[in-house]
Parts: sequence; structure tokens; C-alpha cells
Amino acid sequence: MRVSHPVTVISHQPSVGIGLRRLLRGLLLCLLLGVTGSMLSDQAVTAQASITGRERALRATVLLLVPDDQGELFASGSGTVMEAHKGYILTNYHVLGDEERGELYNEAGEAIVGVMPTNLRGAPILKYRANVVAGDPELDLALLRITGLVGTARRELPENLGLTAIEQANSDELMIGDPLYVLGYPNLGGNTLTMSQGLVSGFLDEDNNEVFEWIKTDAEVNHGNSGGLATNANWEFIGVPTAGVADVESAGKISFIRSGAVALQFYERTLVGNAATTESNGPRVQSVEFGSAVNRRSEIVRPGVHFQPGLTDLYAAFSYAGFSDGESFTTVWYHDGAEVNRERFAWEQGASGRSWVSLYDEEGLADGFYELALLLKERALYRGGVTLGAAPPVSCTFGPITFATGVDDEGEPTDAGERFGSVKTIYAFFTASDLRNGTPWGVVWSYEGRAVLRDETAWDAGSATTQWVSLTHPNGLPAGEFTLELSCAGEAVQRGAFSITARPPQPNRGVNVIGSIAESDNRRRRVVGALVLFLNPSVTVDAWVGTDFSEELIYASGTSNEAGEYQLDARVMPGEQYSIVVIHDDYEPISQDAYLIPSDADDPYELNVTLQRN
Repeated sequence: MRVSHPVTVISHQPSVGIGLRRLLRGLLLCLLLGVTGSMLSDQAVTAQASITGRERALRATVLLLVPDDQGELFASGSGTVMEAHKGYILTNYHVLGDEERGELYNEAGEAIVGVMPTNLRGAPILKYRANVVAGDPELDLALLRITGLVGTARRELPENLGLTAIEQANSDELMIGDPLYVLGYPNLGGNTLTMSQGLVSGFLDEDNNEVFEWIKTDAEVNHGNSGGLATNANWEFIGVPTAGVADVESAGKISFIRSGAVALQFYERTLVGNAATTESNGPRVQSVEFGSAVNRRSEIVRPGVHFQPGLTDLYAAFSYAGFSDGESFTTVWYHDGAEVNRERFAWEQGASGRSWVSLYDEEGLADGFYELALLLKERALYRGGVTLGAAPPVSCTFGPITFATGVDDEGEPTDAGERFGSVKTIYAFFTASDLRNGTPWGVVWSYEGRAVLRDETAWDAGSATTQWVSLTHPNGLPAGEFTLELSCAGEAVQRGAFSITARPPQPNRGVNVIGSIAESDNRRRRVVGALVLFLNPSVTVDAWVGTDFSEELIYASGTSNEAGEYQLDARVMPGEQYSIVVIHDDYEPISQDAYLIPSDADDPYELNVTLQRN
């Protein structure tokens, strides 16, 4: 929705990272006053027993500000943090673009993300930049992923984003009359989060297929609420507030919430497709596309795998991650198997992003099969190609598809079947014949009837008879029905299906630690600039001091802001013990060895500290 009034400027929260000069001052003070200072006590430290569902819902609701291509604010809305570690945010498509035309308000699909302050009362803190991962104008849903910090385009994200994700519920279990809550940032509510309460007034099945796409409610959904959070009475996600409809004559109003069942299916489909192109370790090149022109976002304007003769410029655009400036990067172009161009240079485009390379001939590139190889430090990251000129004869034969959970040393499938339990990767094996290098072919993976991953390329395996492709997700493929379609020159040739019955247990990624620091004699007086340090597990304060305060032994840190609030810059593991040091120039330092984070600690875990003045 378009913003028709100015948005209040929101200040930034001070960083909780360690400043080296500040750290050295604090450590020197600690040394002068006594190595370990005062021990933490029940009076000095209090830990919150558990976070309520309401607090989790408040923290999971974010503000979204959407600029136009000139950088001016164009729209605003709300979003819900669905996954905290990678920063996935669910919202409405119309918050980010025009759902009628299917066009985003800015080319990059970017939004500024405001997160709740620690006190859960004030204006959101504009902290992150996020970009669209996928959008469905028909469903009016979109998924964002946090990609950077506000005002720091080249700086890498911290390992811990400090986010809290919402718990999920089955919206199909709702009944008319059940209570629900709507959270978001409506324009009429000012610049702070607003919550409204209502009842499930009914359901709407738009296409009469016995799937209820909408939840009707009397809870308020106004401009700016769009894309936010709807919860049940247990503060669990049950949908996305999308629209409010008013009848002027009767002064009546009804609001519509996109069903959580529909929204979560969109979310899972997107994660499966996105994980296949973004999740892996080490240097990598992904999403390679070829074309005759590239835009300013390093994207191919009209990608393809076959181009007409006479082309003078052939571009290859790609995304990359895990790179380091100064490393040797090599591009090698081949024409019909023979090397025609090789360039080596020092990489200077940062750790991750998008880039492109090209091959040029002012008289026109000769017809044939062109391949590109990309290498980092002589390690091959990619090889693939396209054809120019007359299209190769199209003749594809793909045999039946066999699905399996692994590949043995001989390249054969292991644990083959059509129904699998909790797995991260499924391999699809098939025979291929009658294909020539350069023949366009592709795969389409679908989940629950909708495509999640498409890949069309030029065949480069020569006369190889057996091939395999795979679909993977680091958190495990979601339960449901999957299909794979093999195509040749745009025509479907072979199809297979399998099902996943369960998802693996999700790994424990730890919990955030937040809290406030106040004076012992007057807890209403908050301490600004106190440094909170957690040492690596098993490291005592004395051992740390004996290493001359080695930064390598510091597990996490946080600095209290103007409100005396802090948040550690790394998550801690429940059930683990950490030595803690709290330092400030004007207060006595305190410390504690082997402080236990409860095994049932909620995220975030609140640890409040009081300090005694010198």
C-alpha cells in the first residue's frame, strides 16, 4: 500500500560489539580493582524464568519500510520473523509491490526492517536491509531475507541477528468464535507497534475447493497492518493480516487474514527452492544465467540457453558467496570444447553478492557451443554453457526416474524408493540418450503442486547415459508430495514423484541473551556503556586474565545503551556454562565462573545485572 504521509524518523540502537579501545580501558580497570571483582549474586543478577508467548509475538513482528528506485520512501507495512538464524520475514506482496501488475516498488526488491526495542514499548529500531526471496502476487504473499545492515552496504551481517521467530500453529484447527490477535504497524497507530483483539468471524473458500484461503475477523486490520502477524490465543502464528473491508452505509467492517495453512505452504515451497541455491559452505557460485545484456543489478535481462547468430557480447551473471578480496579468480571460455579465452585477476568485489563476466567479438561470435568455467584459487566452482547460431537437433530420451537418499562410489542410487522419512537431500537418477552437447534441457522440482525450483541449461555431458540431479535443504525437506519433471527444448519428457513423511528435528541454534544494567542502590537508574562479556565454555575468569585478556577467549559481548539495555552479539547454548564479566569505569566490576544457562531457557533469555558505584 502506498504511503501518503511522512514516516517518523527512528533512531538507531547503539551497537553492542566490542570496541577495542573501550575493551582495553575496561580490562585495565578490572585488573587494577582486582582480578575477578565481585562475584555475581542473586542480588546482582536476576534471570527471567521464561518468555511469554505474547513477548515472543511482539518481538517477531517487524516494521517494513519500502523505498522506490530513487531511495525515497514509497510504502510501509509489517512482517513476521519466521526464521531467526537466517532472517526470513513473511509479509504481503502488496507491501513490496503492485500485486495487480506483479511489479516490485524498487528493482532490488529491498525493504528496511525495524525491530522491536528491548523494552517492547518504544519505536522500532531501523536495523536491517532485506530483499525479496520470492513473491506470489496471486496469493499476495512474499518472503524477505535479511541481507545487510542499514547504512552499511558492504559490511557483512553479524553471525547473530538477534531476532526472535514466531511459533507456528495449524490454522485449520481454528473454529468460529475462537479469539485471535493482530499485530503490526498501522499508520494510524503512530510509529509504535499496535495490537488488536477479535474473534474468528468465519472462513472464506474463494474457489470452492474445500480449502479455506481466508480467515474473517472483527479484529482491526488497517493500512500498515498488512503483512504483519495474526496469532491464536496461545500467541502462535495462524495467518497474515491482509485487508480490511468497510461498509460506509452500515458503518460495519470486516478484516481478512490470509490463512496460516496457505501462507506456510508458500513459505515451505520458497525455502526448498531457495535452499537449493543459497545454502552451502565455502566459496560458491550459484544461479548462473547467460544472455546478451546485463542490468545494473548484475542480472541477465533475457536469460536463455540458445541465442541467434551474430551475437557480439555473451554475458554470464551469477551470485557468489564465501569469497575473499585478493584471492585469484579465473574465467575460462570454451568454444566447441577448445579454450578461446582465459583471464585471471585478484577478486575485489567482497565476500558475497552478484557479478558478471563476458565474452566479446566485434565481428560476431562464431556459431557453436560456448562453455564458461569459473575458478577461485584454481578450484573449479562452475562449468556450463549455451549455444549460438543454429539450434542443435532436438532429440531427447530420458528413462524412468529413480529417487534415492544417496549415491554410492559407483554412482548408483542407495536407499531407493518413493516414500522417505526425514531426509535433507533426495537424488533423482535417470538414463539419457540421443542428446548432443548444447541441447537445451531442464528440470522442474515441485512441492505440493507448485514449482519450487527451475533450472534450464545446455546439455554438456556428451554421450553419458546415466545422470542424477538432487534437491536439498539443510534443515530437512518438509513433509509433503514432491515431483520432478525433465524437459527437452521446453517440452516435458519424463516425470516422477515421491513423498516425505517427516522433517528432521531442527538443530538447537541457541538463544539470545538480553537484559538491563542498573545501579544496585537505585534500580530505576540505568547504567549506560557497561560491557558484558561471556567467555568461551570451560574458560574461567582467572584463566582469561592469565592470557592477558585474550579476545579469542571471548564468546560474546554486549554494551548497554542509553536505556541501560544490552544484547549479546552471539547466541548461547541452553545447558552450557559460561564465565561472565561485567565492566564499567564508574562501577565495581563483577564476575562469575560457570554461569549455567538453563536447559529450558527461552529465546530470548533475560539476564539483568546491578552494579555498585566505585
